[in-house]
Amino acid sequence: MRYLLAGIMTALMAMAQNTLIAQNAFSQRIQADIFLSAETGYVSNIYLNPYVPEWDRSLISAFSSFSPAAQLRWAGSKNSASVSGTAYFLHLYDERADWSGAYLTSTYSRRLTSSLSARTSGGLHFFSGYRYRNVQWLQAGLEWLFSPFAKAEAHIGTGWQSFEGFEDEPAIRSRNDSYRLGMEYWPGYRWRLRAQFFSGLGHFTRPGDGFVSSISATHFMQSRIAVTLRTGLEQYSQEFQMSPENGPGPSQGGISLAEDGSIITLEDRFHRTTFTASYPIRNNVSVTGTAAGLLWFSSADDAVLTDYQVSAGVQVSFSPRRVRKGMIRSLEWNREDSEQKIVTVRYGGDERLYITGDFNDWELPGIPLQKAGRNRFLARLELPSGVYQYKIGVRENDSLEWLDFPSEVATVSDGFGGKNARIIIDHGE
Repeated sequence: MRYLLAGIMTALMAMAQNTLIAQNAFSQRIQADIFLSAETGYVSNIYLNPYVPEWDRSLISAFSSFSPAAQLRWAGSKNSASVSGTAYFLHLYDERADWSGAYLTSTYSRRLTSSLSARTSGGLHFFSGYRYRNVQWLQAGLEWLFSPFAKAEAHIGTGWQSFEGFEDEPAIRSRNDSYRLGMEYWPGYRWRLRAQFFSGLGHFTRPGDGFVSSISATHFMQSRIAVTLRTGLEQYSQEFQMSPENGPGPSQGGISLAEDGSIITLEDRFHRTTFTASYPIRNNVSVTGTAAGLLWFSSADDAVLTDYQVSAGVQVSFSPRRVRKGMIRSLEWNREDSEQKIVTVRYGGDERLYITGDFNDWELPGIPLQKAGRNRFLARLELPSGVYQYKIGVRENDSLEWLDFPSEVATVSDGFGGKNARIIIDHGE
């Protein structure tokens, strides 16, 4: 149960990393992208590694990892789909075996109303080292934008898992039906808060028997540095029953199981905290840093075990279909009346500029900006209160090329290695 929950959550987190922006943020009809990531550091338990949720704290070791990924995404006005694949290689600088594996995920989303979307997803995760594990999963659910600045999601699904490599034991196979709840809130341009809870459907009335929960806060600084603090609690329970004819049970942390047929429940609880930082040194190159800690509490004894990981890395993205022509000098939003906003762009060129985003379902080429003077372009948009992501592009010879935003504009990743600008409209102010 513990490894299946952890495996499915790891796969979902990897999928989230590869699909950073929801379906509303698709900026092109079809997009193919490639990402290359490398990382090195120290770890005392590879359970802290985001790709290999395998409990092994036998040694403190330096490690290095390499992870290539590819993604294909498509979006229409109400439908979107994505397929992504990630391979990874983890090398430990001690006598332990190296790890390697891959994620394959696919997602389909449909916008039902302006605030409600349905999503289905599925994936495969397998990795091998001194043992082999395979996880497959399917999920379906709803995402509800219940305010301009907050959304909630609920998903149910099922997962299958197989283990091999436990000495002379045959392969271990299991299945778990699960549910996942989540919320996201943007209190301002540069802050994002998230919360998630994941557990088995069999524990719906007793979620304390096994769950994974987390809360996180991300701050997007004006210097384009993004920092995230994530903390969470994981709990797993195991039941043992021994009959008198089977003899005494095995020792669990110094506690011998009963011989009278009674059931003994042992619980493991993990507190995990992770701090990550990312800084784009170029449009397609970012450096990253991670520090993670883990506290393990077991009901079998009073011991508290601690583990940690510190690492630094780099990520490079390639987007063959996306070519930037230049950089916007400045960008301003001003209110004209109750719901109409004027966006003013200063750009050193005479090309035709277009703006596209959530407000027009990312239809291309977008809404044209009118030239209003030397190097000055503007457009008037009817925008109700809400959170909007958008891009500005140059169109030449029926080719649309995205422009870079200046550092003072609030941006988020577009999932393709580039940036979407972001604005919060609140007419209640």
